[in-house]
Order: sequence, then C-alpha cells, then structure tokens
Amino acid sequence: MPLARVKHVKDVIVDDGWKLRPVSALLLLLAMGLSAMIVWNALTNQKHQAAMAAANAPVSGEVIVLKYDPQMREAQSELLALGVYAGPVDGVDSPRTKQAIEAYQQLNGLPQTGLATPELVNHMKFTHKVQAAAQFTGSVAPVAVDPALSTTPQAAAVYEKAAADAATAAKAQELAVKKVQVALAGLGYKIKKMDGQVSAETRSAILKYQMDNGLDMSGTVDKNLTAALKAD
Repeated sequence: MPLARVKHVKDVIVDDGWKLRPVSALLLLLAMGLSAMIVWNALTNQKHQAAMAAANAPVSGEVIVLKYDPQMREAQSELLALGVYAGPVDGVDSPRTKQAIEAYQQLNGLPQTGLATPELVNHMKFTHKVQAAAQFTGSVAPVAVDPALSTTPQAAAVYEKAAADAATAAKAQELAVKKVQVALAGLGYKIKKMDGQVSAETRSAILKYQMDNGLDMSGTVDKNLTAALKAD
C-alpha cells in the first residue's frame, strides 16, 4: 500500500523538486490568460465609455447664446423701414441682419463691416428722413456718405447737400399739405387746424375725399390727390 501511494504522488510530481507536470502548467497558463483577457476587456470598456461621454458632452464653441441688444433692434427697425431687411425686429444679431447691414453699407458707399454701430444707426435714421421727404417731391437723392463715417471733404459736401435738400423738401411738403387742407375745408370736409401737418383729422378728411371721388385710399398727400383738388 505505501508503495502504491508513492507511485500515485509521482504521477503528479516529477522528481523531488515539486515541479508541475506539463498538463498542470498548461492549465495554469490558460487560467492566467483568461484573467488577463478579463482585465483587458474591463479596461477597454472603461476607455470606450469615457470616449462616448466626451463625444456626447456639449462643446462650448457650439453653444448659441441669444443676446438682446437695443441698438441692434433699432438698426433692424431702420433697415426694415428702408426696405433692405425682411426679418424680425427682435434685437438679436443674426446672419440675415448682418447681410442687410452690409447691403445698406454697399448701397451708400460705406465700409461693409456688417456691424450695427451707433454711427451707422444715425446714418440710417437720416437716410430714412431724406427718403420720406423725397417720396413726396421726388427731388431728393439718397444720402451717399455720412461725414461721421467718412472724413473726406467730398463725403461731407454730399451729406450737407442732402441735408439742405431734405430741409427744402420738408418745407415744400408742409406747403402742399396746407394747400390740401384749405381745399378740403373749402369743400366741407372737417379740418379745424391747417398747419401743414398730416394729423389724424387731416388724414381722415383725405381718406373720405379719396373714397368719395374714387381715388386710391392712401390717406397721404400724393400727386393724385393734389391734382384732383387742384392744389398743385
């Protein structure tokens, strides 16, 4: 019996140095390889999750912040009145607003910056007034360059001439409105104050006269109205 046991032990151990047999060594290597694969997969999953989190995280450069600017809103309002802008008047800078500003600057011989500066807003306001006066007489040319935006003597001369023409057109318009008021009052239309200004009372009388005589009901003092009233 003792000899049989010794023989059984020798089946597992080679010699007396407690060395593993080849089969046991292979099993040990397989176990170590499996453990290494488990650790590798865990590390790979962690890296993949970190990469996905970084990809899904918001990028600061792509965040769009809508900021209200009263000066931008004023510029949009003037651009809309001048007919070079068709977007919302919301005070928020946008590509459409920038394009409209650049278009206005190009039409008026200004540097195309696309920026709604205070000087540019003032320029648009003045241009709007000049165009409003020119709409009645048809004799005032659009403003070319604002001296506040250009230091050349030619630009200043053009601006001063436009200002003088606008003042002349305003006086001519006031005189024409007075003639219309007098003519309407003479025809029995209710107008108490004949001051050359198109007040609510004057506008109401104009609309009623235009309706009574089959004219275009614009409510403004235009050439058709002055011709019909013989108030040229």
